[in-house]
Amino acid sequence: MLQTHFCRPILWHLTLVTAGIWFVSPALNHSVHAQISTEEGVVVTAEEVPSAYGAPPGLSRSRFSNAVNAYVLPPWSFFFGELYEGQGFRHGPPDHLFTQEIEMGLPYRFNVAAEAQFERFNGGGGAQTVSLEARWALADWNKIPLNPTIFAEYKFGVGTIRHEEVPPPPAGGGQEEEEEGGPPKVPDAYEVRLLLAQEFFGRIEWAMNWFFEKENTGDRGREWGFSQAAMTPVLLPNERLKVGIEMEYKNVTTKDTRGDPLNSFVIGPTLAWKPTAQTRVDVSPLFGVTDDSPIADVFVAFSWLFGGERGEAEAPVSSRFRYYTDASYSRSRKDSGKEMKQVAYVPPCPEWYGDREWNVNLWGTYAFTNTDFAPNPSLVDIVQSTSEGGPVLGTYDRYIGGDHGWGGGGDIKYFFCRYAGIGVEGFALDAHKPGFDIFEDQAVPLFVHRRINHNHTIGAVLGTLTLRYPIPCTRFAPYAWAGVGAIFGGGERDTLHTQGPPDAFEVNAQTEHFGSETKVLGQFGAGLEIRFARHIGWTNDLSFGVIDGPRNNFGMIRSGLNFAF
Repeated sequence: MLQTHFCRPILWHLTLVTAGIWFVSPALNHSVHAQISTEEGVVVTAEEVPSAYGAPPGLSRSRFSNAVNAYVLPPWSFFFGELYEGQGFRHGPPDHLFTQEIEMGLPYRFNVAAEAQFERFNGGGGAQTVSLEARWALADWNKIPLNPTIFAEYKFGVGTIRHEEVPPPPAGGGQEEEEEGGPPKVPDAYEVRLLLAQEFFGRIEWAMNWFFEKENTGDRGREWGFSQAAMTPVLLPNERLKVGIEMEYKNVTTKDTRGDPLNSFVIGPTLAWKPTAQTRVDVSPLFGVTDDSPIADVFVAFSWLFGGERGEAEAPVSSRFRYYTDASYSRSRKDSGKEMKQVAYVPPCPEWYGDREWNVNLWGTYAFTNTDFAPNPSLVDIVQSTSEGGPVLGTYDRYIGGDHGWGGGGDIKYFFCRYAGIGVEGFALDAHKPGFDIFEDQAVPLFVHRRINHNHTIGAVLGTLTLRYPIPCTRFAPYAWAGVGAIFGGGERDTLHTQGPPDAFEVNAQTEHFGSETKVLGQFGAGLEIRFARHIGWTNDLSFGVIDGPRNNFGMIRSGLNFAF
């Protein structure tokens, strides 16, 4: 991160404090009153999703709004989200971030999640981080004021830093170093949050996050702040449309700028629309109000929550979500001052997965390497450094060749029991790798130096073992798999041989080109299958491939359709 100078008016700080107090004070007051009143269990039979431990359905989705999380999911429910964030800066081109997340609710108010983030900036792009998350709510809904939830996340850096969070230095500062050494790798980081949430007056939902994040390496950036949002339903029935306000404050420093932080504060409207009972679209155009803030920070998210139909059938929820299904009770209006519990017939669970079945899976894939992309040094520097005995060729991937590759593949598996199967898998990647062709002869004299690009298709075939666990009474089956086989088509490389004094313009130099190699490949991963029907499912997983040393290893994200017979 780069150091910057800015002004921090006293009036702006007072605005932040006032905004925080304005949101938190009614939450504390309302939550205390909530402890005094008690109500018997009721049933959610409307189109809303199940309640998480008594929370209103709007606060049972895990992601409350685009920038705010809240509480936990109902047990054995699943949340899928696709989030876009576009930041328009005052000092350069816009930054585009794409986040994919999957979250699962567990008993005892636990959640686990995985997340992958991709970036597109200034003509380049690729994977940035892969995250593992966990959260735990301290108590059932309304048992503790503000319903606190603990959130922890670890981020694995898998790409290169394409954009710093602070403005760039003056022209010329540090640019030569970046060109020679290549862009730095995204560091690993950890983040902790305190999630708070509450409902007011039976119509307003509010959530607030306090967060702290720290990078483990690099410039050891630190980030702390808060985000909060409040929403209320309008116009459409069944709370299909909600509007509100959302804000986020960040304080960012590096190891060199601890006393001179960057302060970013954005605020704006937020809208949530539910096309169906299980899907939701969120839009939040937020606008910067400080010199360090982006001009605009626009969020658009699509999420899908399903499962856990029977997880909380008798949980107490907000009064605006109470629906009775007993028609005779409604007509007679007897005991109108009391609550009731639904007693419903529960049909037998459908069988979505067979004890023995064949699976044919077709998928698309994105592969990313665990080393930096080729720094692309000067060809003259390559000759000079090679003649001195220390070639400047970078630490880029040696087999796939670049920092990523797109492709596709498929596999055939036979499950000899409900929980285990064996199979064969194959995939192909469209990869490319920069190279060079150098020839220098002092006798002629002749000095030819040009860049080349190795475009190649990489393929692999593996035998696999898959373990899965179809969750009873749901369409979901988490799975883990491992395989061993061969990978071919990659590994091209260029080596320079020099003779003569350590001077780039007085040596004899010649490039030796090496073709592709076949290597042993080991691969392992985990994912989740969702059955739309008995014979058709959707699979998503993350895996890692190991090829003869850390400079060849790679990660792979897959998504595809599975056909079961």
